[in-house]
Amino acid sequence: MNPATTSIMRFDHRTSLRIETACEFSAVRTATAKVRDWLAQKGLSEAELDDWAIVLVEAANNAVKYAGHEAHELPVVIEIFWGEREIEAQITDHTSGFDWPEVVGLPNLESENGRGLFLIKSLTDSAAYLRHCDHNVLVLRRRTRPVAGEAQVMDAAQLQCRLANAEATLSEMTAELGSSYESLVAMFRYSSELGARLDVKDFSQRLLRDLMQIAEADWAVLRLASPDGKILETLLALPDTGRSLLPPLALASGNTSVEIDAVRNRQDIWFDSAAPLAQGDPLSVFNNSLGGLMPPGIGICHAFHVADQLVGTATLGRLTANRPFIAAQVNLLHTFIDFLAIQIVNSRLLDERTATQVIQHELHIAANIQRSLLPETIPACLPFTLTAACQSASQVGGDFYDIIPAGDGAWLLVIADVMGKGVPAALFAAVLRSTIRSMPQLFDQPGELLAAANRTLFPDLTKVDMFVTAQVAYLNPQQHKLISANAGHCPLLLWRADQPQTVALSESGFPLGIEPLSRYAQIETALPPGAAALLYTDGLSESRNGAGAMLGERGMLQILAETAAQTHDAAAGKFFLLGHLAAYCGQSPLADDQTLILIRHNS
Repeated sequence: MNPATTSIMRFDHRTSLRIETACEFSAVRTATAKVRDWLAQKGLSEAELDDWAIVLVEAANNAVKYAGHEAHELPVVIEIFWGEREIEAQITDHTSGFDWPEVVGLPNLESENGRGLFLIKSLTDSAAYLRHCDHNVLVLRRRTRPVAGEAQVMDAAQLQCRLANAEATLSEMTAELGSSYESLVAMFRYSSELGARLDVKDFSQRLLRDLMQIAEADWAVLRLASPDGKILETLLALPDTGRSLLPPLALASGNTSVEIDAVRNRQDIWFDSAAPLAQGDPLSVFNNSLGGLMPPGIGICHAFHVADQLVGTATLGRLTANRPFIAAQVNLLHTFIDFLAIQIVNSRLLDERTATQVIQHELHIAANIQRSLLPETIPACLPFTLTAACQSASQVGGDFYDIIPAGDGAWLLVIADVMGKGVPAALFAAVLRSTIRSMPQLFDQPGELLAAANRTLFPDLTKVDMFVTAQVAYLNPQQHKLISANAGHCPLLLWRADQPQTVALSESGFPLGIEPLSRYAQIETALPPGAAALLYTDGLSESRNGAGAMLGERGMLQILAETAAQTHDAAAGKFFLLGHLAAYCGQSPLADDQTLILIRHNS
């Protein structure tokens, strides 16, 4: 950047000097010398000029000394507001800032810090250090002193001039008080609305209109960042006649504009006749559509953030360059936009909360659907006893089981695992249950039953790219046998007292929804007295202990063998089996749904 950019502005009966200089010691010393020369033209005494020179040099040097690496790329800004009775200086730095001490005393002779603050405090009437998220402003005020020996006798013309100045000052103070009153009323009104569920665009439009009126702006543009933070989209343009001239701005593009610069630099960007808007800048096109000149008048663009996340940009402009915005109006812009940012973020949080509540409601419905699929009671099937368990890892899972009367005292046992979770899984579980229950003529032929169910469900499962693993078993208590078929599911485990090892019946076909014409083999198994059979989902075999080791099929075989050897009916066997499973997992959270049906032929 250039070593220094200087602008002199006149408004009402005061004069302002603004110097934007590089964050370097030599550059700020040159800038403070310019300020001294400018104040000398106002008739200040040598003593006052020396005092101001010391104060500004100390303040500007601190702005350079404590600037971080990235802050050295940003300018140091010195603004002087001169009036007949008082001079105000504002020095803007981009350091990490500090807390201004309540008492500024003379430091010890050995101390290397604190002398600058002592000089600044001693040579000014008031000092305030205002900290912001991306910059800080040191505000210094000092009353002007009459030059020694100055004649105090004034002629009529001088008195008349003084009287006119006093009237102008009173008029200005009255206007400022009126503006302050309007500002306070608006602030109280907007603060009372914070947290309420309001239409963001309506709230923004009211706030922007009030801000334009109080800050005496001719036009305003408000843009909001897209959810991904890559685009600035126009929410409001006042007057609205030129809104179509403000297309979305892509922040990642190579294009430049005042709004993009404000976002990238994280500081206010001014534009005026000395630093005009580029001809292709959307704000320039918008300004010209309102009758402004090229280059346009004057304006300021402010990018605003919440928790370091970009929310948007707000720009105020005037069509002519002879009425610059004063510091109070810029502060007002920051304050009003802070209210707007809070309301926007609050509205987004409320929308997210509403969406979460909708999802929770849907999950509650899905959980009710899932619970409705499970049998209310476990039937008697002498000489066998049956028991079942179903535990979801989340509010809604994809597992379900069913026990359906199959005639002549027989029962059809169904266990399934729908791919996925939530409402879709629960709905397909319900559809599968209804499909199977609609074909009682095939209950004693589990292989044919699975093939028919697959043909029915295949079109719908394919549309949503889902599938279902299932196992169906026909339990015939009169013949003491079990006929089963498997569609990509965990194998049925069988324990018999007359066999040395627990076995897994692993013959399986495709899951439902993979191939439209899949065939499924049937396995017929004898269940003599004392035998135990287990149908289960992979949530059991894929359980992990604290070290991350998986239980696996071999672990399930061992647990079933211990369960059958130490219990004599299905109910006691279920608690024994689940207890062993819980002991294996320890404190590890449930990673998947766990469902089982245990069959025991009582001795």
